[in-house]
Amino acid sequence: MNFTQKTLTTLLSLLFSVNAFSQKKEIYYGQKATLKAEVILESGETKNGFIENFAIPRIGSNLQSVTSIEKRLNFTSKEINFKTTATSVKEALKIEDIKRIIILDADDSERLIYDKMKLKTINTQLEVVDLDKTVLLPLQQEGKLSLYGFSVTMMSTNNLQGFGTAKHYDLTLFIPYIKNKNSDYAYIPFDINRMNFLNIGTLEGKFKIAVEEATKDCPEFSQFMKENYEKMDKIDKKELKKQYFEKEDKKKEIRKTVKNKDMQNFLQAKVDSEYGMKPYIQIVDQYNSTCTK
Repeated sequence: MNFTQKTLTTLLSLLFSVNAFSQKKEIYYGQKATLKAEVILESGETKNGFIENFAIPRIGSNLQSVTSIEKRLNFTSKEINFKTTATSVKEALKIEDIKRIIILDADDSERLIYDKMKLKTINTQLEVVDLDKTVLLPLQQEGKLSLYGFSVTMMSTNNLQGFGTAKHYDLTLFIPYIKNKNSDYAYIPFDINRMNFLNIGTLEGKFKIAVEEATKDCPEFSQFMKENYEKMDKIDKKELKKQYFEKEDKKKEIRKTVKNKDMQNFLQAKVDSEYGMKPYIQIVDQYNSTCTK
């Protein structure tokens, strides 16, 4: 299959999901008033019913700042409003009593999972810091080591020379969290909250320590990563350029083919998110295939 065929196949698969997305847009952006859901409590009880005003997105947009991003996107919510039927009286469920929330389609064909966890990050001195923060995060890939995270879309405003302004899609970043099933804590390999031009040189060290902390229960994986860090540092620049241009070509094709701006922005965000998520999925997959005990 040549590159043009690859691009077309990818685009068609993305377009195939457009109808489903357009029906679920409010869910992905945390804007739907009532959602069918299963709520699994710490006690082991499962409550089936509906959640009201679940404003926790899988895609964040229109952010004025990325500092305190978990709070801005409502991942630090203290409670949710739950009803057993669409017309019953609502009750407040405290997040401290919740283990997992599963958002369901009307026909139960898709299950969007959110898990509760605490957070640790790595500071500029490369020390592990407990953030003293409990969050509900979207699950991306589940295993003994799981990947959580969400995407943040950046938009700019263009001046239309006397005809007002228009929003322009720039890029979408994937914000990762990795969590070992034997721990209450997730670690943040790329902590956008604490990133600036003054500490950008510590990003690699923070990434390594976050991964090491989340996976230290498996010496085989630790040895694998140690042996491969040098290879990762020397990654082929041609391969990086190839991936970059491949991603940009897919987005260019979307802009040419899809005329609806909201749909166009979502499909571009999906492409950016998939490429941003890829290295973390590779780490999670490698751990789960290596550490089977």
